[in-house]
Amino acid sequence: MAETAGRLAGRGRPVARGGRWLALSLAAFALIATWLFGATVLVDRQATLEQGWTDAENTAALLAQHTDRVLRIAAITAERVEALIDRHGLEELGERRQPLLAALVAGTPEVSKLWIMDAEGHVAASSEGTLLLGQDYGRRPYFAPLLDGGRDHISGMIYTRPETGWYFTWSRARRDERGALAAVVVVAISSADMSQVAGGLALGPGAMLRLSRQDGTRVMQWPLPPVGAVLPSPDPLPGPIGRREERGPDGNERLLAWSSTPGQSLVAVAAVSRDHVLAPFYGRLLRNGLLFGAAIAIAGLLARAALRAARREAAALSSAEERGSALAFALAEREDLLASVQEGEARLRLAEQAGGIGLWDWDLRDGRLTLIGDVFLAWGLRIRRRVSTRAALRAVHPEDRPALAEALAAAVRGDAPLDIEFRLAPRRGPAGGEAADPRWIGVRAEVRRAIDGEARRLLGIALDVTARRRQALALTEANAMLERRVAERTRALADANARLREGEARFRGIFDATFQFIGLLSPDGTVLETNDALLRLVGAEAASMTGRKSWEAPWWPEEEKEAVRAAIRQAAEGGFVRREARMRAADGTLITVDFSIKPVRDEDGIVSLLVPEARDVTDLKVAQAQLLEAQKMETLGRLTGGVAHDFNNLLMAVMGNLALARKRLGEAPPPAVIRHLDAATLGAERGAQLTQRLLAFARRQDLKPSAVDLAALLEGLRDLIARSAGPRVTVATRVAPGLPAARVDPHALELALINLVVNARDAMPEGGRIELTVALASSPAGLPPGRYLSVAVADTGHGMDATTLARAVEPFFSTKGPGQGTGLGLSMVHGLAHQSGGALRIDSTPGEGTTCTLWLPVSATEALPATVAAEQPAPLGTGRVLLVDDEPLVLDSTAALIEELGYEVATATCAEDALAMLDAAQEPFRAVVTDFAMPGMTGAELAGRIGALHPGLPVILASGHAGPWPDGPGPLRLAKPFSLAELAMALDSALARAAA
Repeated sequence: MAETAGRLAGRGRPVARGGRWLALSLAAFALIATWLFGATVLVDRQATLEQGWTDAENTAALLAQHTDRVLRIAAITAERVEALIDRHGLEELGERRQPLLAALVAGTPEVSKLWIMDAEGHVAASSEGTLLLGQDYGRRPYFAPLLDGGRDHISGMIYTRPETGWYFTWSRARRDERGALAAVVVVAISSADMSQVAGGLALGPGAMLRLSRQDGTRVMQWPLPPVGAVLPSPDPLPGPIGRREERGPDGNERLLAWSSTPGQSLVAVAAVSRDHVLAPFYGRLLRNGLLFGAAIAIAGLLARAALRAARREAAALSSAEERGSALAFALAEREDLLASVQEGEARLRLAEQAGGIGLWDWDLRDGRLTLIGDVFLAWGLRIRRRVSTRAALRAVHPEDRPALAEALAAAVRGDAPLDIEFRLAPRRGPAGGEAADPRWIGVRAEVRRAIDGEARRLLGIALDVTARRRQALALTEANAMLERRVAERTRALADANARLREGEARFRGIFDATFQFIGLLSPDGTVLETNDALLRLVGAEAASMTGRKSWEAPWWPEEEKEAVRAAIRQAAEGGFVRREARMRAADGTLITVDFSIKPVRDEDGIVSLLVPEARDVTDLKVAQAQLLEAQKMETLGRLTGGVAHDFNNLLMAVMGNLALARKRLGEAPPPAVIRHLDAATLGAERGAQLTQRLLAFARRQDLKPSAVDLAALLEGLRDLIARSAGPRVTVATRVAPGLPAARVDPHALELALINLVVNARDAMPEGGRIELTVALASSPAGLPPGRYLSVAVADTGHGMDATTLARAVEPFFSTKGPGQGTGLGLSMVHGLAHQSGGALRIDSTPGEGTTCTLWLPVSATEALPATVAAEQPAPLGTGRVLLVDDEPLVLDSTAALIEELGYEVATATCAEDALAMLDAAQEPFRAVVTDFAMPGMTGAELAGRIGALHPGLPVILASGHAGPWPDGPGPLRLAKPFSLAELAMALDSALARAAA
């Protein structure tokens, strides 16, 4: 123990000296740690401010890009407005085409309103309606600057009324061929657009965004100034981009960055509060300062405890035993001191980790580095140990090593301080491959030199900037994506405008090319568009129609307006309307139209447009009426033909038997019998003529003009005219003596005169006077020079007004009630006059009567006297004749007539029996006489079969129908009723044709 105490006593002085050295070491460590902490704080503050600057610059760049897109949209909108001016004109666009401007604003969210000013500065058109029209804006900031020849101008901030708020304008001058100002298109961009952009950015309190012109005039800012605030004076910024610190209106410092739009028309400015930017730094400083202070305090306490321990150890070692005890006590306290130092170092390491910063010391004399901080663990290096420069560089990405080496060399030479960022070499990932994204490290350092200026050490910090790099990369990619989207949207907008222009041109071409009447209406019935066909109908210009209510348009007659208004109201509620209506043309003529209105809905299903359409069906209606009348006439013709056929069969039996009776009387018949037979024959012949007239009316046969004695024709019609006029009407006839014959179809003329007399009678329901006048007349207007006869039918009826007189000769036009007239009477008279080479003139005065004058050309030949030639004896024939008829009376009378001519007759009641008799005949027949209309096989079909089975056998068709017979070879035709002489002539002609 004594030996041990002696040894301990011998060591007392070194132990005391060791305590002092320990205290000095702890003090030195505290000073170095304090310097490093201060350097770290300064670097962290600068990095935080730099990040704030970067955020402000990126925000300004984004705002500039967004503003450029808005300005391009404003330019495109102005181009579309100019296109509307070219198409419709400035005056019409302001008065009647305002909905087009409103629709343009509604389809462009960036634009709040737009208006157009004329050369004097008066509002000519506005998207907000007609209230602003005519107001003088000549002194407004968006008009006056364009008077000096500029093309585009951007105004400062404007506030007019609460509903519009703050906005700025983009103006474009429209000039004429001489360069003089013609109009100014003004596009307003509201503050809502910038507020929306600011809302998407986390700028923090005290931040500010603004747009300025190059001269510093504020165009827009956020937050918005209060209403009535005086805007600051212009503050031009140096250069297209930059940054600086300034004091805000609240007296606090802020970081200001600016960036010009691509066209450099505006400057986008972003300002962020410096206090807001440094707030995270101050938080870290407080936390790390508290930890560092605690660590320094602990170190101080430990140093103080070490000094006291050393003093006690020196005093206690006066004896070996005391020195041994002191040494044991000192050793125990040293262990406690070392534990406290290790605890302080751990707390310092926690402070370094919390700051995310590593410290490094490069000794230039031996080329080795000392690394402190967990940030270097990502390098693959061991911290708190000296490593070689080569090992440190191996941790750097191969592509970044040359730049780092050059930066280190420049810092050592004193050319520039070390401030560089680089990537670490890729490390193996969990699956054995390389990690996807390398880490980025930023280093800064200062050189420590000896008294002679030689560089000895490089002291610096290392900061992991991977997150910031990734944010910057993401921001760059976002900017690139924004640029692409802006470009795509611009291209899409340009393409959409091109397609819109093409579609509008195609629509306008189809819209104006159609013959139908088409328009576009707003849901309240205001006319927006009218096509050319509708404008031609009323002889109007589009400008005079646009903006009016549709039911007030001149094409609607008074009685249609309320119905049109109701139809528009129904269509505006989503219904489809279709009805027949009447429209008035420019000359007052009323036309019938198929009218419809169809609603057009927008994307939300709301009715936004009405499409009225009308198709002129006047001709169709006339054609339908004509078809109906034609069908009635066809039915009448069929009925008349059937009746005439049966009547002719009866007349045939009567006339045939009368002829046979006359033949059987011998050579000296009693005169009274002859007179009675002649009267019966004449009556039958007149019945045949009446039947022919009925057939001619029903079948509308071609005219057969001949020389006609008009006086004799009127005399023959006297009784029929008197019966047609009725007992309450007096009929007078005046015929000039010695008149030449007229060239006309006598049957058609008789029918025309009867029609005129009937029309005159119907015009005098209470009775009156009809006068027929025939005279020689001069050539009327419109006819070739020559000799004409006039036949006038005058009445004392109610007459016709000008409108009725203008349509009097139209087919199927009638003023009579349903079932009382066909509307064909005057049309047939007009057609007769025209086909005969004459004319028809109608003179009428309401309340006085009507005179219809028919001009007919004079015939070049004389009229044949209306005498009945004495019937000559028919020549006798020989041979057998086959007679076919389904009517027994006609069969018997005709067979007797054929036998009277000397032929042997065989009879059949149908075509089938006739063919069987021809096949079975022992003696051939010389001719076949057959009825035309028979049940089963007709006479024409029988003739065809006979021609095929018995070629050369002549066939005669006897028919009670009138009408033309087809040209070319075929059986002879014999019209019923026929005389004995006509039958003989037909048989002779048929046999002669067969013999030839």
